[in-house]
Amino acid sequence: MAKPIRATPTLRGQDAVRFIKNMIKEERNPDPRRIATIKRALNTKFNVIS
Repeated sequence: MAKPIRATPTLRGQDAVRFIKNMIKEERNPDPRRIATIKRALNTKFNVIS
């Protein structure tokens, strides 16, 4: 049987500040490799049998 999913701990202090700074940095200047991966995933076509 699978283990239950635990809640993500709440970030506090320097961890929270670091997380917010990284999010702002990523929004302003996204990683080109991540963008390429997302584009490839969106263009992937799946053969689905109905």
